[in-house]
Amino acid sequence: MFVSGIAQYNSAGTSFGTNVRFRWEYRPGSELFVVYTDDYITEEQRPDVTSLRNRALVIKFNRLFRL
Repeated sequence: MFVSGIAQYNSAGTSFGTNVRFRWEYRPGSELFVVYTDDYITEEQRPDVTSLRNRALVIKFNRLFRL
């Protein structure tokens, strides 16, 4: 089980994004992922103002079946 995150700023595109990922391997070969992402546009004329461009919560579940 682990949690990882990243925050990045793009000065050319004036955007700021964050990503947090939770991964849990509850059995060998079987995992659960939960990922949360935010993406903002920052305005060059008013650096104190940001607008949300994209937000997502994704859940992925996989299971290994052995026959």
